[in-house]
Amino acid sequence: MRYSLGFVARSLFLFLAALSPINISLAAVDKFDPYAYAQVLYDTNVFRVSDNEKSETIKSLGVGLNSDLKLSRQHLLLDVTVDRVNYNSLDELDHTKIDGRGTWAWQVGNLWNGDLGYSYKKELSSFTQRLTTEKDMRTAQTGFWKAGYKIHPDWKIIGALEYEESSYQERDFLDRDKSSGALEVQYSNTRNTRVGIRVSYSKNELSSTNLASGVSVSNDYDTAEYSGVFYWEISEKSSLEASLGYTDLKYDDLGELDFQGSTGRLTYLGTLTGKTKVEIAVWRETSSLYDEIISYVLQKGVRIRPTWSVTPKISITGEAVYTNDDFKGRNNIASALGGQRRDDDLWLYRVGAAWGPRSYLQVAVNYQREERESSIGALDYDDDQIDITVQFDF
Repeated sequence: MRYSLGFVARSLFLFLAALSPINISLAAVDKFDPYAYAQVLYDTNVFRVSDNEKSETIKSLGVGLNSDLKLSRQHLLLDVTVDRVNYNSLDELDHTKIDGRGTWAWQVGNLWNGDLGYSYKKELSSFTQRLTTEKDMRTAQTGFWKAGYKIHPDWKIIGALEYEESSYQERDFLDRDKSSGALEVQYSNTRNTRVGIRVSYSKNELSSTNLASGVSVSNDYDTAEYSGVFYWEISEKSSLEASLGYTDLKYDDLGELDFQGSTGRLTYLGTLTGKTKVEIAVWRETSSLYDEIISYVLQKGVRIRPTWSVTPKISITGEAVYTNDDFKGRNNIASALGGQRRDDDLWLYRVGAAWGPRSYLQVAVNYQREERESSIGALDYDDDQIDITVQFDF
């Protein structure tokens, strides 16, 4: 009998919770924050096309909950939102969005700690990687486990396992099961610096296959990454995190799509003044673009995200992102067949303001501009969005 990931994850979570040697009388609710919100979004190019743009007003009503149940040294965390989304004229796209995550943040003694949990997400899939306009709901279920063990005051081992099932209502050729694991060894010193070595592995099993000379060929592939990692708390107001390594991506049957090369990410977080903060990140990584493509891209990007707390009740945020997506998996075949390569440049700019006139009321206004230039001209698009959200906390 085949059980779904959701059933297995929930059963395992409840079983381990029941075994936890914790007196229920020690339980305390650290946080229980239900809320409701309403949003109106105006989108100038719903389907992300280069011509015949369709603008639309989208209205959302949602409820959510953030909670933390403390059991001695353990924490049971729940974060869930349910959102009804209605389109003004494109009624066929109306849907209910669900996003939930339950986590047992566990600790055993002073040496062991980690997370065990399950997440579920159902949403309308993006139009950025497709030319069709039908309603295509994506569902993703993920079970995850992470554990850290201090083998010495200065040394720590961290292990992680994750399994995800994702499926599409219409484009079932994108359905996949992804299994992944990671192991990291860290050394830390008294100067708030940690260095380590990380090894990770993931296996992508896709439901779709290709035909080559009349033979069915698998789209499954494995990814192994070997990285050096560096964490530096420069001061109480700034920190730096970096990883640099080598990625080896191999297909089971399609060796011409393989990738081997250097990858990495650098992230800086800083408080410039008492009221301003900034995050800066640069990266070179392989990506499946949120599982919206069968193969993979080699993505290079940079992001700057400043925040300004104008007053205790008003804040302004900004964001500028540039990414270059080289569709290497697709391009290797296209080049061999004399087809057109695909290489996308994407610019995203966002600015927003949030106002909290009362402890139970928040109002946010955001504007976003997105531009894509592709080597395949038909995939170019521009899009502008503006939204206003009102949230009530109970």
